[in-house]
Amino acid sequence: MKIGSYKPNGKVFLAPMADYANVAFRKLCFEKGAALTYTELISAKAINLRSKKTLKMLDTFDGEQVFLQLFGNDPIEFEKAVEHVEKEFSKRFVGYDLNCGCAVPKALKGQYGCFLMDYPKLVGEIISAMKKSTSKPITVKIRIGLKKEAFLAVAREAEKAGVDAICLHARLGTQHYSGKADWDKIAELMKAVKVPIIGNGDIETKEDAERMFKETKCDFIMVGRGAIGNASIFKEIETGKERTFEERIKEAERYIELAEEFGLKINDVRGYFIGMVKGIRGAAEIRNKFALTKEIPELKGVLEELKKS
Repeated sequence: MKIGSYKPNGKVFLAPMADYANVAFRKLCFEKGAALTYTELISAKAINLRSKKTLKMLDTFDGEQVFLQLFGNDPIEFEKAVEHVEKEFSKRFVGYDLNCGCAVPKALKGQYGCFLMDYPKLVGEIISAMKKSTSKPITVKIRIGLKKEAFLAVAREAEKAGVDAICLHARLGTQHYSGKADWDKIAELMKAVKVPIIGNGDIETKEDAERMFKETKCDFIMVGRGAIGNASIFKEIETGKERTFEERIKEAERYIELAEEFGLKINDVRGYFIGMVKGIRGAAEIRNKFALTKEIPELKGVLEELKKS
């Protein structure tokens, strides 16, 4: 199964999570078996303005198989942003993605992300504009809708515009991450369009992954929150073997190495460590210690305490 001209080396992808999917975390997940990764959502407008902070977010590692996820609401901005990236950083990315799923207040106020779910034709126009600047595949990540169901209308406009795959996080924007993802909508989308479908929502174990494939017939799946603090979930889905406590520690130590290698700051990586203590005895106390760290080297000290506990 291909996404446009691109053929992933597997069917389980890492989701484009804001504040988590930095280059170090993506490399950690890639090492643990993620077939394809997505960047954090990145402003098309900021790329065009040559924002130093934004351009830093375009960092990748050698051999990475990654899609650049963009946000905004102006087709011209998207066309220019993709054109710029293709000229300056073309070897870094295997494709581009349009964010229509972020539902935080900032996104809705800025009229991007899940806000676009109420404007199917605009979604199609943005995808058409992106395709003018690249021959690489274009995907779109959507939700069921913002406040009401709209995913089929959006998906059909995206398909008409030439989108190469659609990822559906099977919740409304107003739900954020609450409640249960409605996988029936993924199955419905599979029947409604002909492009590949990536299922997303509530995948935290090998069993979840197998059940989503079976129940929805989707072509690929995308793991989001299930990977926070557990990059080994990709390996677990493949092998069925859960990581040991020692492997959990080694994974965290490797993440520190990568964070330092790529020059990340504590705010870029702290969330992973808060998540990695889930299920450990005394998790609340350890989580609090990680939350209070102010520099990346401090994480090592908390890990040493955890190893001795």
